Amino acid sequence: MPQYFIPPEMIRAGSFSADEEESRHITRAARKRAGDEIEIFDGRGNRYLAAIEAAGDRVSGKIKGRLDSPVYKTRLVLCFAPVSRAAAEAVIEHCTEAGVAAFQPVLTSRTQFDWFESWPEKARRFESLLIAACKQCGRASFPELLKPQKFDDLLAENGPAVIASGEASGSFGALAPAFNNAKALKVFIGPEGGFTKGEMEYAAEKGVKSFSLGKHTLRAETAALAASVIILDTLG
Repeated sequence: MPQYFIPPEMIRAGSFSADEEESRHITRAARKRAGDEIEIFDGRGNRYLAAIEAAGDRVSGKIKGRLDSPVYKTRLVLCFAPVSRAAAEAVIEHCTEAGVAAFQPVLTSRTQFDWFESWPEKARRFESLLIAACKQCGRASFPELLKPQKFDDLLAENGPAVIASGEASGSFGALAPAFNNAKALKVFIGPEGGFTKGEMEYAAEKGVKSFSLGKHTLRAETAALAASVIILDTLG
């Protein structure tokens, strides 16, 4: 069953009210009517089973109970190099479904797209993708969209981090014991052509390890999803 986004301020005293856009989705796309049950979420970690009482231009109804909203214990921050629009949208959509907690664009030496000036516009587009992805996959909270930063600056912040690299030989499983108790972990995905030798050396100086995603070369969006799933599945 798909779920619908109801902002937290529109869930009060055991009742909910959908905005016009979401009401159209409920009544026209899903063809729900008064008396039907739907699943809703507030984007802040809460999911509910609700019953529709009014199904006109604005859908409203009663909360019947809370629903499970499982989360991973590790806050995974996906630090990915800006890519083409289609690839970036795939990263946001599919890695939201995978369970990524935050998206961090990272500018590297080989990055082909500069998102510093265009970030406000891109963030608005990405936010709409986050909502759609959460509705589809049953997440109760939205991932965080962080402003672009330079690779060196992010590494200088310290904190647990790993790099998914085509040049690495070991799997993430070999590194996992070091992160079993980590509350948060950054994973870096490089641009087309990967990270430079200097960037990898600087990362190594900061104690950042790298791991392999397999024997073949992956597109950036594929690597982002594969790394996210592997890490979250391993750490739980």
